[in-house]
Amino acid sequence: MKSIVLLLFFMSMLAIGAFSQQVLTLEAAMSEALTNNYSIRLERYNAQISDNNVSRAVAGQMPRFEISGSYEWGYTDAEIETLGEGDAPAPPLALDGTSNDLFLSGELTVPIFQGFRGKYTFEQLQNTNEMSRLQLDGTMEQTITQLVSMYLQVARLQTQLAIDQSNIELSSKRWERKRIDTEFGASNSLNLLQSKVDLNTDSAQYRTRILEYENAKRNLNYILLRDDIDYRVEEDLVLIDELRYEDLLSQMKANNTNLKLSQKGVENALLQTRIVDASMMPTLQGYANFQYLDAEDEANFLQSQTTLGPNIGVQLSYPLFTGGANKVQRQNAKIRLSQQQTSLQSTETLLERDLQNAYAQYQNSKEQLRIEQLNLPTFEKNYQKVFDDYKVGLSSDTDVRSAQLNLSLAKNRINNLKYGVKQSEIRLLHLSGQLNISGNETN
Repeated sequence: MKSIVLLLFFMSMLAIGAFSQQVLTLEAAMSEALTNNYSIRLERYNAQISDNNVSRAVAGQMPRFEISGSYEWGYTDAEIETLGEGDAPAPPLALDGTSNDLFLSGELTVPIFQGFRGKYTFEQLQNTNEMSRLQLDGTMEQTITQLVSMYLQVARLQTQLAIDQSNIELSSKRWERKRIDTEFGASNSLNLLQSKVDLNTDSAQYRTRILEYENAKRNLNYILLRDDIDYRVEEDLVLIDELRYEDLLSQMKANNTNLKLSQKGVENALLQTRIVDASMMPTLQGYANFQYLDAEDEANFLQSQTTLGPNIGVQLSYPLFTGGANKVQRQNAKIRLSQQQTSLQSTETLLERDLQNAYAQYQNSKEQLRIEQLNLPTFEKNYQKVFDDYKVGLSSDTDVRSAQLNLSLAKNRINNLKYGVKQSEIRLLHLSGQLNISGNETN
């Protein structure tokens, strides 16, 4: 008796705590994930680096100015012998002293024509930047998909707890009735013991469900980078009325992130073939430079020298023969292009297969949910009739327990199917590129 009272008190405290808990909406969870998630933050850094790389300077299309300089100090102690008049040697000539050399130079180079290599390189940088943005979108979509899946798992278990709690209340009523009947001799202790066993079984299942619920919230906290688990989630998530396969297929071909990445991969490979071809064309660049030299040398016949010389000109280069290196590069570029085109075809095929499978799962889950919802009133009426008969002695404890379990299982099936349909919807929205990654809502 004491254990039953404690259980009911514990359940009432949980109900009061649940009522006072903050509700974490799906929109708020998505916003937190898009802001805090580590994977998204790391991918944003890559996108920023890619943004910085979209530059004419990185593509080699901007003028360059370089300046260099040097200073050198030295000491020389030299003795030079020369021939004098006749065969007699001349007195040795001693040259010693320090030297100071200052050299400065600067050069400006201006690309005039690069065989379109700079143009294609800049386009490739832009394309790579778009791929980086798509990778960020893909990471965000994947994170949102995981988040919604975890959120739905928490919501499913939250609803499951309410079903288990209702089941405990039914078992408690039966136990209480058996206790009263036993006190008045209308029932035996064996029936009372069986009803208590059923109540304890339901209570143990409830406690296990609480553990699953708290673990699910911890998993959700991980993707949100939150420590607090004292919250509830929304259970009444609106299901989409209908998703049509033809619309989903059209959206997938236009918006799927992985498909877009494969298409950008083909574009990048095509640009690389153009860059390789451009490297075989002549290049022309202009240049202007200057040199300044200030040299002093005490151990030299030329004691000092100062020069300043500006120059200007153009330079033309044409790679007539590179030992076959350019030919190999061109072949490899064409192979990579074929590789990317094959990868695109593979991606398209896999996505269509995944969409067909996901849509079939979605349709099956919706139909099963419809059938179970139609059947639920029958289980409810059956339980009520059996329990009414039980109160007047027309049905047994076994009949009541069986009807109660059937009703509980029916509610569980509806709960699982309800969130299963929502999971299928999120999967279809992800595949068709319709997940709203703004952090506010899903389409």
